[in-house]
Amino acid sequence: MASRVSRRSRALDSDDEDSRPNTPSSTAPNDSKRQRQRYAHSPEDDDEDDEVPSDTSATPNITLKPLHRRNRPNDVQSDSSGRQSRHQPGAIVRVKLINFVTYTSAEFYPGPNLNMVIGPNGTGKSTLVCAICLGLGWPPSYLGRAKDPVEFIKHGCREASIEIELQRSADSPENPIITRVIKREGSKYTVNGNATSGRQVQKLANSFNIQIDNLCQFLPQDKVVEFAQMSPIELLASTQRAVAGPEMTSMHDDLKRLRSVQSETLNKSKAEQERLANLENRQELQRTEVERMRERALVKKRLEWMEKCRPLVEYAECRVKYKEAKQKAKTMTQELKRLKAISAPTLKDLEAKRKYERDVRSLKEKRKKDLAVSERKCEEAAKKIAETQSTVDDYKNRLEAERKVPGEKKVEISRNMKAIAEFRQQKEQVPPAFDARAMTDEILQVKNRQRAVETQKLELSERKDVLKTQGLEARSRREALEKTLRDMQTEAGKQELKLKETSKDTFKAWEWIQQNREEFSEHVYGPPIVECSLKDPAMADAVESLLQQNDFKIITVQNKDDFRKLQDKLSKGLKLHDVSLRVCPPANSQQQAHRPLNPEEMAKFGLTSWAIDHLQGPAPVLAMLCAERNLQRAAMSSTELSQQQHDQLAATSIASYVAGRKLYQFMRRAEYGTAGTSSRVGDLRVAKMWTDQPVDMGRQAAIQRQMNEVSGEGKLLSTEFHNLKAENVRLDEQIKLLAAEESAKRSEKDTKQAAHAAYKKLDAQIAEKEDKIRIAEKALAESKELMKRLNDGLANAMVEKTNAVLAFASAVGVVKTKSSALLEAEVLHVEASSDFTYLTSQNEQIVLAIREKEREVADAEKVHETHHERARALYSACQGIQAEAQQLQQDEDDNGFMELIQHMADQVKTLEALEAEIDAEKAKLELTEGGSTNVIREYEDRAKLIERLRAKLIDDAQQQADLKHGIQEIRGKWEERLEAVVAKINEAFSDSFARIGCAGQVAVYKASSEMPADCTEENGGADNGLDFANWAIHISVKFREQEPLSLLDSHRQSGGERAVSTIFYLMAMQSLSQAPFRVVDEINQGMDPRNERMVHGRMVDIAADDGGSQYFLITPKLLSGLKYRRGMTVLCIVSGENMPSARVQNEKGGSIDGPKVDFRSFLQKAQTLGHRGAAPNDRRIDSGAGLRSFETTSRFTPVGA
Repeated sequence: MASRVSRRSRALDSDDEDSRPNTPSSTAPNDSKRQRQRYAHSPEDDDEDDEVPSDTSATPNITLKPLHRRNRPNDVQSDSSGRQSRHQPGAIVRVKLINFVTYTSAEFYPGPNLNMVIGPNGTGKSTLVCAICLGLGWPPSYLGRAKDPVEFIKHGCREASIEIELQRSADSPENPIITRVIKREGSKYTVNGNATSGRQVQKLANSFNIQIDNLCQFLPQDKVVEFAQMSPIELLASTQRAVAGPEMTSMHDDLKRLRSVQSETLNKSKAEQERLANLENRQELQRTEVERMRERALVKKRLEWMEKCRPLVEYAECRVKYKEAKQKAKTMTQELKRLKAISAPTLKDLEAKRKYERDVRSLKEKRKKDLAVSERKCEEAAKKIAETQSTVDDYKNRLEAERKVPGEKKVEISRNMKAIAEFRQQKEQVPPAFDARAMTDEILQVKNRQRAVETQKLELSERKDVLKTQGLEARSRREALEKTLRDMQTEAGKQELKLKETSKDTFKAWEWIQQNREEFSEHVYGPPIVECSLKDPAMADAVESLLQQNDFKIITVQNKDDFRKLQDKLSKGLKLHDVSLRVCPPANSQQQAHRPLNPEEMAKFGLTSWAIDHLQGPAPVLAMLCAERNLQRAAMSSTELSQQQHDQLAATSIASYVAGRKLYQFMRRAEYGTAGTSSRVGDLRVAKMWTDQPVDMGRQAAIQRQMNEVSGEGKLLSTEFHNLKAENVRLDEQIKLLAAEESAKRSEKDTKQAAHAAYKKLDAQIAEKEDKIRIAEKALAESKELMKRLNDGLANAMVEKTNAVLAFASAVGVVKTKSSALLEAEVLHVEASSDFTYLTSQNEQIVLAIREKEREVADAEKVHETHHERARALYSACQGIQAEAQQLQQDEDDNGFMELIQHMADQVKTLEALEAEIDAEKAKLELTEGGSTNVIREYEDRAKLIERLRAKLIDDAQQQADLKHGIQEIRGKWEERLEAVVAKINEAFSDSFARIGCAGQVAVYKASSEMPADCTEENGGADNGLDFANWAIHISVKFREQEPLSLLDSHRQSGGERAVSTIFYLMAMQSLSQAPFRVVDEINQGMDPRNERMVHGRMVDIAADDGGSQYFLITPKLLSGLKYRRGMTVLCIVSGENMPSARVQNEKGGSIDGPKVDFRSFLQKAQTLGHRGAAPNDRRIDSGAGLRSFETTSRFTPVGA
């Protein structure tokens, strides 16, 4: 293409144009400015274009399809030398996208070697990278873009489709075609048409050693910075995965794991050795004390055993006492039998008397019971008499009452007949006629006139209230105006007026605070506009320029309780919102005292004072202003400062300063250090708040006029009020007269109405009296019958009473008879009791002797039983003690307790002897007194711990040997292979840098352990290389002849230099890579044109050679004079708002292919222009490389559709 065209197309690329005079136009002979390689071959059996649904979107959508498709079965492509280039297994043969991001339909056929994907920004180059990642089953997180696959669906579509065809392996009959359909409800995968899962797709990709998650293989645009910032340690891991295979990564992981275990074991062993030495030393120091304490413990144990053996001695004593008590009880029983045998005849007579006395006593008790039964029957008969007497009395009372009924009924009949006569007489006197409705209407008329007057009075009263309210308001306005006039004559009043003009809500709040100060625990200060003043009025402009309007109206409280109380009152109670509150405790009042510079430093900078020093007022208010606006850090200067002074002030903590009529403010961002300091300058504002202005006479006169108007209005209101008051008195008199008239008419109506009502009731009253007469006559007749029945009942009751009296008399006789029998039995009992008592007194000694002997026998048996029970209990305790001793002998092989029991059984028979033995042991215990009671237990526990630690150290030593052997064995394999791989990478990396006139080196950094146990001659001393977790790849580069090799990092080299180093490192792995393809998206961003040309030329040389893997280079720009070689493939993406339609209708209404974009025509035009001499040095555009055409189609969308 001609240079003229080239300059026009790249007019916007100023960097490239500036660099061209100093940059060679080509890095290889016969290279042109740009070369484009053909697309890879496609199968012949796939001739028809895909039909794409129409899309009205303005987004460019293209379909890329090859013009010629040959040799698809073997995916073989011939270069100019006649060699055939084949896709490696796992390389990408074809990518087809439908409704994916910007594409409606697109199909790519990349070549087996270097594929350059070019096109303007936004046309969808990186979309191909995204499709490769998502289509092979990896999540979008590896792209650094969207987080959800759904976000890759083309706007307005329901689903997107990605189809990737990979080159088959040698033992596979066909290429695997992976399809992923992305929908909002999820993704679906198929491989060669068979449904599968994303995990299986990843497994298939991994079988070809495709590592999308390895930045050394797959470097999308948004991950380029991440790769450049990759640490040397991460670079080693990624390099191993990319070129050394999973076995090397596995060995490295094993080494890191074994080394971690080894370090942990070494640290633990060292700590355990130190602990063992400490424990052994402590054990030796306590040995003597332990032996003494063991002897003391033995004595204490014997004392404990002796106390436990006390039941043995007690059992021996108790057993002797038991035998003695048993013999004594036996003797006493025999003596009792002999005494009873001697006294048998006497006792027999005594027993006979006792029996007779008991029989007589039983007879007496029986007769006493019989008498009680008879007495109860007598009482029941007496009750019957009382009941019958009550019935007789009841009948008598009822007869007495009934005898009065006839007279009462006759009187009632006479009274009712007289009333009937009077009612009939009244019936003859008819009352005068009465019109109730007419009288009611008259009363309503009077009432309505009264209500009308009351309504007038109510309206009059409402008007009076209105006038009264208006009068009070007029008085309040006059008082407010008078106060305003007074305030205009005082400084405080002037400031309050300014506060009112600034914020009416704040003014009302301040008035309420002054009237309710007792509600707060501490003093509440008003706004600075009223609390503070300037010491020098000339500083008003400077000081006010440091403050905002809101600062002048802040109310200051001194504690949080007052703050909450005031806030609730103002916002919820008074509904005031334009009010600002601040809390400034007294402790913060000292804040204004701190100054960032001392007087000497101020003089050095040309400063004279601080803003806060020009204000006077309460300390909390001044402290609040310092906290809000840093007035203690705002300096004043009467003259302008030099630039040097200004720059020096910026390095201090001063917030702002005033010089002349200018205000300078500093803004600082600590995270950027000194570079984060900037300043802002502005003019001083004219002061409005703290100014001493004269009284506004015009306003004063206006206020006086308002006062006169208010006074006149008040007089008019007062006159009208008094007139209404007189009218009110007249209406009250009228209401009274109407009320009296209404009362008289209502009384007249009630009287006449009552007379008519009484006349109407006369017939009913006569009938009622007649009914009462009939009832009384009937009751008179019934009274005679009732008296007859009562007389009959009284006679029957008298008969029942007589029978009850006779029954009572019979019961009294029975009681007398049984009383005589009881008296006889009592006499017999007295005689029998006397005989028994006499005979008992005659034989008392014998009876007492027998009783005494029986008591002695009982006592002896009781003592015998007590000793027997105690002996049994002690015997059981002795068995328990013996069992405990036997258990101790079996468990601990300690015969001491058993021997002590035998000693007690043989030698110690009494408790006195046991106490003597115990005292002897206590004396031994006192001789060993002192020392800790826990020392033996601690000594024994420590001895066990020492044994465990020794065994643990032996195990640790064996584990260390095993770990060391394992590390040496794996390291021997891994290190050698790693060094070989890095050596090859270094060779290619250094060669690439040498070709561009620079130097580069790649080396393995073998991190070493600093642990003394590792720094031995056997391990190689300080350079032991055992810190496998920190082994790394160090990339050293030199871009200038005079500088040494330096490590590549994000601080030392520029962005372009890092990009060159990154791409050279990726290319160095090309010949070693086991990955079927690599993707690098816009790595040339940030490179200058010189580096970009050099990198591109080197990439072409490496990637186009045989044996390398497939390469995708994504770039939005191409410099002129780039190098191209056969075997490359250039994928040009052409899109725009107006593209030819993919399918159009023919004359018959069918669908045919639309017009194609043919790059051959573009090339021919470029060659034509080049032959005319426009191309530099008359070089051919394509360097002799054949360009395989491809077609682009799109849905046509008219502009503005």
